[in-house]
Amino acid sequence: MNTPKYLLQKKFIWGSAAFATVFSFFFLLIYHPFSETAWLGLDPEKTLVPTLLFYVVGLFILLVSKMLMQLYQLRHTLTVGRYILWIFGEFVLIAVAYLLFTTQFIQPDIPLSPRLLLRTSYCVAVILAIPYAIFSLIAANRSKAEEIAALKLSQTPGEPDAAADRVIPFYDYSGVLRLSLSVDNIYYIASQDNYVEIRYVHDGKLCNYLMRCRTTRLEKQLEGTPLIRCHRSYIVNMENVAIFKREGARAFLVLSHPDAKKIPVSKSYYKAISEQLGRIAS
Repeated sequence: MNTPKYLLQKKFIWGSAAFATVFSFFFLLIYHPFSETAWLGLDPEKTLVPTLLFYVVGLFILLVSKMLMQLYQLRHTLTVGRYILWIFGEFVLIAVAYLLFTTQFIQPDIPLSPRLLLRTSYCVAVILAIPYAIFSLIAANRSKAEEIAALKLSQTPGEPDAAADRVIPFYDYSGVLRLSLSVDNIYYIASQDNYVEIRYVHDGKLCNYLMRCRTTRLEKQLEGTPLIRCHRSYIVNMENVAIFKREGARAFLVLSHPDAKKIPVSKSYYKAISEQLGRIAS
């Protein structure tokens, strides 16, 4: 079974690392009186500097792990089993780093033992598992809400004939129809590694739907529609462009919805975007 798509989003991967770091800091301060290996603290004379140094090391481990995870999923399928092993590996690495940091620099008189390693690993696992679980539940809830909203929109009966020609179907990497949207409601599509994030409007609100599909594959599906590539990471609906700006060497599109962000236009797509806007204006 593949890992749920919301767990592989960039914002979740980096957000979970940041949340785990902040959560663990406060958790360890509370846990300190009950642990024989805890030395972290905010005492300027004793523990503040070592605590900050350890957190730099721990954050470095997390960031490198998340970068490798992103690179791995570009070429391989990250199953649930592999994802769990990956997270477990993070726990072990940080636990070993914590134990070595303690015995080598903080309390060298503490003998290194299997029991000490087990207690440290348990402590780190608890500290990281709690924020990961909280963040996963939040992400899962948002992802499910987005899917339900997109499903309701796809099932809403539209106008016949001409309106039906304005509906664009979206197929995932395996050819399964996941979503159908009116061209008028689509604003842009952003690349998320092996996924694409479709940004559309429903009841005046800018919503998003995450689908497993590469941008290059989706670009072929959208040939002949107003949705064209403007950047390595973006496909934009030219009918919903309000302003085309150029500031120095940078060019970007401002969309008509107030909550939509500016979409960059790369040099390789600048000419095509300019010509398309000229055709729309005429």
